[in-house]
Amino acid sequence: GKKSGKLTALNFEYRADRYNHFRKFDCECGNKIIARKSAETSGNTKQCKKCASIRMKEINTTHGLSKTRLYREWAGMIQRCELETSTSYDRYGALGISVCEEWHKFEPFAEWSMENGYSDNLTIDRIDSTGNYEPSNCRWVGNLEQANNKCTNVYVEYMGETHTLAEWARIYGMKYHCLYDRWKKGWKTDELFKGYSRTETDLGE
Repeated sequence: GKKSGKLTALNFEYRADRYNHFRKFDCECGNKIIARKSAETSGNTKQCKKCASIRMKEINTTHGLSKTRLYREWAGMIQRCELETSTSYDRYGALGISVCEEWHKFEPFAEWSMENGYSDNLTIDRIDSTGNYEPSNCRWVGNLEQANNKCTNVYVEYMGETHTLAEWARIYGMKYHCLYDRWKKGWKTDELFKGYSRTETDLGE
C-alpha cells in the first residue's frame, strides 16, 4: 500500500540476496512491474517503463537533451572513465572502472535513469564503489548517501557510536568538508565537533 511516485506497493515477489528484496508494484497507468523493495522508501523507482518513456519524450521535445543536467551527468561519467585528460581519470578510468557498452549511447542511459528515479537533486552512484557503471550497479542518490558509499570512507568512534564522517557531519549539523579537514589535521576525536551541538539523536532513513 505504500506509494512512491506513480507506484503503489503490492505483494512480495522474491528475495535475490541479503540486500535485494523485490516487490510487485501497481503503476497509476495500470501497468504492474517488479522492482526492489527499496523503491517504496528511497523513491529511486517512481514509475513504470511506459511512463518513463513518455517522460523522456517530453524532456526531449521540450528542452533538448544535450542541454539537460542528465546529459551532463552522462558526459561526465564517460569522461572520467575514458578521457585521460579528465581531472578525475586517475580515480576512475586509471583504476579500471568503465562504462558498460549499452551506456555509451545517451538514450539507453537516459531511459534507465528516468525509470530509476532520476531528479536534478540526485547524483549517480555505484552500489559497489569498485565496480563499473552499469544498470545493475548504479542508482540515483543524494549527496550524503553517496558520501557514505565511497571506498575512502573514514569511520570514527565517539561516545560509544561508530559512524562515517559524513554521518557525523549530519548528526552535528556540520559541513562535511569542515569535519574532514579537522580529522585530516589530526584533531583528537573529542575535539572534532568543537563549536557544534548534536542535532540528531539517530540517523533514521
